[in-house]
Amino acid sequence: MINQLLKNKFMASYSVIDSIKLSKKKFFRAPQWELKLAIRILIGFVVLYFLAAFLFLGVGIYFIAQKSAPEQNPVFLINQFLIYYFGIDLLIRYFVQNLPITDIKPLLIQPISKNKIVQGVMLRSLGSFFNWIPLVILLPFCIVYTSNETTTYTLWIWLLGVLFFAGINNFLVFFINKSRVVAVGLFLLLLLGSFFQNVLGVPLLSFFEKGYDFLFLNPEAVVVPFLLFILTIGVQYFFLKKQLYLDKGFSGKKERIVGSGLTVFDRVGSLGVFIKNDIRLILRNVRARQVVFMGFLFLFYGIIFFTQEVYMESYVMLIFAGIFTTGGFMLTFGQLVPAWDSEYFSFLMCQNISYRNYLKSKLYLMMFSVVLSLILSLPYLYLGIKIMTIILATAIFNFGMGSFITLYSGAFNATPVKLNVKAKAFENTQNFSFSQLLFTLPKIVLPVLVFYVPFQFFGFTAGIIGLCLTGLLGLLFNGFLLSIIEKTYQKRKHQTLSSFQKT
Repeated sequence: MINQLLKNKFMASYSVIDSIKLSKKKFFRAPQWELKLAIRILIGFVVLYFLAAFLFLGVGIYFIAQKSAPEQNPVFLINQFLIYYFGIDLLIRYFVQNLPITDIKPLLIQPISKNKIVQGVMLRSLGSFFNWIPLVILLPFCIVYTSNETTTYTLWIWLLGVLFFAGINNFLVFFINKSRVVAVGLFLLLLLGSFFQNVLGVPLLSFFEKGYDFLFLNPEAVVVPFLLFILTIGVQYFFLKKQLYLDKGFSGKKERIVGSGLTVFDRVGSLGVFIKNDIRLILRNVRARQVVFMGFLFLFYGIIFFTQEVYMESYVMLIFAGIFTTGGFMLTFGQLVPAWDSEYFSFLMCQNISYRNYLKSKLYLMMFSVVLSLILSLPYLYLGIKIMTIILATAIFNFGMGSFITLYSGAFNATPVKLNVKAKAFENTQNFSFSQLLFTLPKIVLPVLVFYVPFQFFGFTAGIIGLCLTGLLGLLFNGFLLSIIEKTYQKRKHQTLSSFQKT
């Protein structure tokens, strides 16, 4: 009886404040918390700087709008860009915003109501930096607007509606992070929308613009974003509550382990073992899958440049776009070699294995990704032969030279990767080094120079030939280049082992 009373008292007393206190204790009791504190202080200054910049932007928006379009209401001008803001905001939130769910598992074994745990998670998420940006920008704008225009309460109702949309983004990112179906569905929806907008000429973006204009002209329409906000909260509440099980993910019985087959690679001996290991790593680990997905998104990088008239005469920008379009996997997954194997690298190095075959497997995987990206880029043929020629030339460069540069740079990447932890900016500082950043430049700058020098003297065709010849030379001397890479890895092997073993 007494135990039950204590249990009920504990359940009743737990609140969001207790959740915040537990997070503080976790932070200060963690290993290397001093380093994390220094990083937090640095991030704090950066956040304050941006908030101040957004504040001044909010004050100046009214005058900028008046100067650029004096005949138009400044609110209508802002409405033209709101859909772009929320789209970019959602994308950045996916890669940057850390969801406050890492502290949930220890609470599940405590006598705490699931309702309160979910409420704590959702309320803490509202404190995100991204939720403050529209308020910091638009509140000063509304104050300046009110002081210079004869306005009514409609302006403030409009601001409230915009904040509701920001809140929807805040909770929508939960679904995208935790549900692969939602993430893929939203991505396909964006692709379909881009096709209708850019190819078929359907003015979808203007529909959203008119919706924001309608919200400003008809304040009673604020009930729509309000209801959408409430609906998102309700769905998110039940979604999170459904996930609150310690054994979540083990309820369903799997007859076959993902990546357990792959027998086709057995024909190439020990090299196939390493290739299968990399494929299984991608299939089974959340960090690897995330990076591969980011590399896949680079396929659509060309849409930004190849469809804009302003870039069509800037061949340097087109080459830049081509490098990213065909080398997305190489630039994302490849730059973390051999850090992907950091958790068991010491085990690999104490085995009687061929270091050369180990490196070859990484190289062949990157080369295959370039070929696959080239095949998936064939729809760009719709934009013209010139665009497709640039994509083909950059693919040859990435295949024959870029892959070797990426593999060589991995010898200097001695920062371990946590396989089952999603990479989140500002919170996850793992696997960042200045050497990695330094070796990223040749992958991007070198193909641009290889194209630009002959292009300046002999024209477009000469630049394309320069890219192709550089890639073919890399293939011709692949044995020599691989020997140099192997010697570099062997020379730095013990330093890499020491770095991977540090926690």
